[in-house]
Amino acid sequence: MNFRKLKIFYETAIHLNMTKVAKNMYISQPSISQSINELEQELNVKLFDRIGKKLFLTHEGEIFLNYTRRILNLYDEGVKTVKDCSINSGGKIVIGASTTIGIYILPEIIKEFSASFKNIDISLIIENTKTIERLILENKVDFAFVEGEISSDEIIKETAWKDELVFICGDANELKNYDSIKGEQLENQKIIMREEGSGTREHTELFLRKNKIKFNKFLELGSTEAIKKTVEANLGVGCLSYRVVEDRIELGKLFSFRLKEGKIERDLYLIIHKDKFISNNMKKFIEYSRNNNI
Repeated sequence: MNFRKLKIFYETAIHLNMTKVAKNMYISQPSISQSINELEQELNVKLFDRIGKKLFLTHEGEIFLNYTRRILNLYDEGVKTVKDCSINSGGKIVIGASTTIGIYILPEIIKEFSASFKNIDISLIIENTKTIERLILENKVDFAFVEGEISSDEIIKETAWKDELVFICGDANELKNYDSIKGEQLENQKIIMREEGSGTREHTELFLRKNKIKFNKFLELGSTEAIKKTVEANLGVGCLSYRVVEDRIELGKLFSFRLKEGKIERDLYLIIHKDKFISNNMKKFIEYSRNNNI
């Protein structure tokens, strides 16, 4: 078994198409088949089922894929770290963030951090929580901040900050006159939510179902800003982080209210792969973000 075989297996397992892998890796399809066969002989298991012209990962193949990905991630991590040392640069950090955190919290932290550490370049990737989790597993980001739950046991998470979600409505909605309402008063409202995979949506639905509050999901939108604009247009009621809507509330464009059943509070998490090497630059940023009062 060698690195090349692991790389071939990984690409084949991800794409399940030897023709595509051969083209991407600039090698022949028979070479890919041979490498897979040799791996299967070494491991004494079948990694793929070949049904007709299609490939499918076996159970053993799925297990081996998880370990192979971690091995390749560690290799990439080692190459990156050594290169940074060899050119004596300040280095680069790639941070992932779910939408609310990436748009409304991290920019100010990054701005202040960069003013103090000018030789450290920072890239920020903003996606929903589920996508960020995948990027962590693929080593596409060094660490991330998310508001949703994480399913992989390969990822370590810890609370970074606290947050509260509030319901919002426009100026034509009668609920604008209330600071708090009973959950049953939401039943006749059109609820505007984020897309599947969003941490904000996850926490909202969990709270409503836990308190047996019926709700009418009217629209699913892929961004926080879209929800704010739609609610301002009086098309329904939304539920977002208070820090996201605070400025619009102060301007009288949006109105917030809570439910008598309780506050929707949540943790905002720092997540990192358990195999990730934490560089000094990463430590600096993580520590800086923890000490930042938001």
